[in-house]
Amino acid sequence: MRVEQLDQIVKIHEHGSLSKAASALFISQPSLSVSVSRLEEELGLKIFERSNTGVAPTEQGEAALALARTILTLSEKIKGMMDGRKVLIRNLQMAIPGAFANAIAPDLLVKFHELYPEVNLHIHEAPYYEIVENMDRGAYSIGVIPCGQDGKKDLLKQLNDVEIEWEIISGGQAKLLLFLSSKNPLADKERISFSDIKSMKMISYKENYIQTSRNLRCPLHKPIIVEDIELLKRLISADFGFSIFPEILAYNDLYMSSGRIKAIPMHELSEQWDIFILYSHHESLSFIERELLALVKELIRDNLISQIE
Repeated sequence: MRVEQLDQIVKIHEHGSLSKAASALFISQPSLSVSVSRLEEELGLKIFERSNTGVAPTEQGEAALALARTILTLSEKIKGMMDGRKVLIRNLQMAIPGAFANAIAPDLLVKFHELYPEVNLHIHEAPYYEIVENMDRGAYSIGVIPCGQDGKKDLLKQLNDVEIEWEIISGGQAKLLLFLSSKNPLADKERISFSDIKSMKMISYKENYIQTSRNLRCPLHKPIIVEDIELLKRLISADFGFSIFPEILAYNDLYMSSGRIKAIPMHELSEQWDIFILYSHHESLSFIERELLALVKELIRDNLISQIE
């Protein structure tokens, strides 16, 4: 098994076609097909199902592709031991929860690209437990995790069990807001209590409803759980239900600026929270990763912390 073969299967998955992947890799399609077949034979599993419409990964193939991406990232990291400001790394991976993406992701992508146009920065949306697990596997260079006081002890315990470093930036006291459609009759109220919404459907981003139940000090029955923050906002704007998030969710958001979603305080409901920044051991970070880390911390302080002070 060669690193080049792992790059090949990732390219095939990205393009969904052997011919397009072969063109991107500057090799012939028959050569690529033979290389993948040999890799499948060596691994003892089928990575792709081939059809007239293209290729699609098998269940085992999905797992192999995830590991391949991790290995390629680590390979680039090894090559990226920096000589001055020379940039050898071509791809960087980082992760952040979807609710906080609008606050830093757009500015981060723009500023990082201005500094290093030859480097591709991939920002993944993931819940905190996946970020910790994937950081431990080396899948991400940097992870960002906002954490309330109720979950801080569990998060610190999880972090102490893995081989990664972290820093904590105090987030202060964040208001929790009710996000609901501007079409909803409650949208004109200045403040809302739990009694106003107890008969409404709650839309939860992943397991967010667990923390929300703690904050409200009451159970929320049968929430609708979605895995994508954009889908959550679409459902709210269509008046399918409500959600409760820290106020930072409203930052730089098109649904809010267009008036499709309203964010209303819930009788001074708030929580103390901190931001954990995760990374590999500092001495093992490449120059470009240290630059990314510094930029992430700067934007968190400027775009996140400043919003609640």
